[in-house]
Amino acid sequence: MNYFFTKFIFATVISFFSINAYAESSYIKFNFGISSNEVDATASSGTISTDDEDVGFILSGGALIGDNWGVDVMYYDMGDSKITVTSDDTLTINGSDYAIYSGGDITRNVTGLGLGFIATSNSDGEFLSTDIYVKLGLHAWDKEGSTTLTDGNSAFNSKYYNEGIGAYAGAGFAVNLFENTSLDFSYDVIGVSSNGDFDNSSSLLSAGVRVKF
Repeated sequence: MNYFFTKFIFATVISFFSINAYAESSYIKFNFGISSNEVDATASSGTISTDDEDVGFILSGGALIGDNWGVDVMYYDMGDSKITVTSDDTLTINGSDYAIYSGGDITRNVTGLGLGFIATSNSDGEFLSTDIYVKLGLHAWDKEGSTTLTDGNSAFNSKYYNEGIGAYAGAGFAVNLFENTSLDFSYDVIGVSSNGDFDNSSSLLSAGVRVKF
């Protein structure tokens, strides 16, 4: 984690607590589910196999400023993606080729911290009543890992494992079980492109628990 990522975390935490002071209500929720991480690598020669599915989680908290909108902050871990290679393969990453001199697995983990806006319906908390929400924001992502299987390990690592600022979006609904406790179901898309779009992304289909306070 470099200085850039640390600054984003610090700014996000300060912003959340500043806004929370004016909140009408707040919540915290934890969602766990099936993740998918786009593998931005191809084989220019040989044959590779990829596994882009894993399990992941999102831990988030929010503060509603009005009846139907507020601010949401989250930490996420999208799990790992894997590329299985042999010594006959050549990988292409961002237009550059890297020869594989030893077979094995190249893994990458995606984590990050985000801050954005949430729009939600606001039920009265009665049993089985439903809140529907959407959210959109910015996040600092970190693609973590390293490998020693290529002929240019340092160059490969700098392109395949990196970090930056991107966009994220999500939608879901919460089913109230008690006045302040709900089952939460959501689908989130995490853009890990430096262009701020969703061309290169991770996603999470999840279920969890939300608690209001």
